[in-house]
Amino acid sequence: MKLKQGFVLRKCGAAEIVVPVGENVEKYKNLMITVSGSGRLLWDRLAEGCEREDLIAALLDVYEVERPVVEADVDRFLKKMKEADLLDG
Repeated sequence: MKLKQGFVLRKCGAAEIVVPVGENVEKYKNLMITVSGSGRLLWDRLAEGCEREDLIAALLDVYEVERPVVEADVDRFLKKMKEADLLDG
């Protein structure tokens, strides 16, 4: 799975916000998604293209959290990304 083209992550004050660019500006003009530090890590991995398990492994490498917690967090993140129509594949 991979992020759709036409979206970037921009820093706005202390927050990082997903912003549509190019042709997506009009279609996604009401899109407002902020991401945390772990969300940024997931965003970066999805920009390269990866699978759910890769996202879980990336978080487990960085954070000292039990796997079931990370799995739930990744699933929640992916659900939001799918609902916002930001993923290909």
